[in-house]
Amino acid sequence: MVRSLVWLAVVAAAGFGGLRFAEAVATVDVGRVELEGELTVPESREVQQAVAGVLSSPGKRGAQDVAAAVESIGWVREVLVRMRWPDTLQVSVVRDTVAAGWGDDAYLTTGGDVVPAPPADARGGTDSDLPILSGSLSDGTETMRVYNLLNAPAHALGLRIVRLDEDRVGNWTVEFADGMAVVLGSKALRERFDRFLVVYSRELAGGKDGAVRIDARYHSGVAVRWDSPEPGT
Repeated sequence: MVRSLVWLAVVAAAGFGGLRFAEAVATVDVGRVELEGELTVPESREVQQAVAGVLSSPGKRGAQDVAAAVESIGWVREVLVRMRWPDTLQVSVVRDTVAAGWGDDAYLTTGGDVVPAPPADARGGTDSDLPILSGSLSDGTETMRVYNLLNAPAHALGLRIVRLDEDRVGNWTVEFADGMAVVLGSKALRERFDRFLVVYSRELAGGKDGAVRIDARYHSGVAVRWDSPEPGT
């Protein structure tokens, strides 16, 4: 969740830059705006426009107004704003990193916020590297929580999650880069996933047997569907 604070501590800041921007804010008694944060050029420009829009509006020139405008930018996780005597406004921005696709036309940040497509160099990886998540009943925050719950143990066994889907009745299905999918159902997700991982590590690792779909909704064991006759038959 985005948080905005009026921060009174001293921060190290870099020049926000640009004569045009300095002129835009000078008319409202702010002579200089400084920006702190690891931002791309397009992101810096977006913050610049948000701050200039506030400072050029009559009656809106306080640090809280600036913080509110910057935090409304979809990829901003946190913004800290302070005035430094005599006329310098300091803005510190922390951005969220894009962690996954959200359906076909949006993205999820590491915090689970749904954002439109950000600048390419603000993403955690290329689009082809990002998993695609979707939740019919769950929001982005809950869906990202489920993804994080499953991703670490999967990664430990060399499995890369490329899709995580929740259907209309709350059943979750995980798909891996090798095409194998695991149906987990709607409850006890980690317990069922761990049971699948035991079977995978003992019987399925390497993919030579052609397992394509695993149903882990059983109380003990899993059911495996093969794309070729099961070994030994």
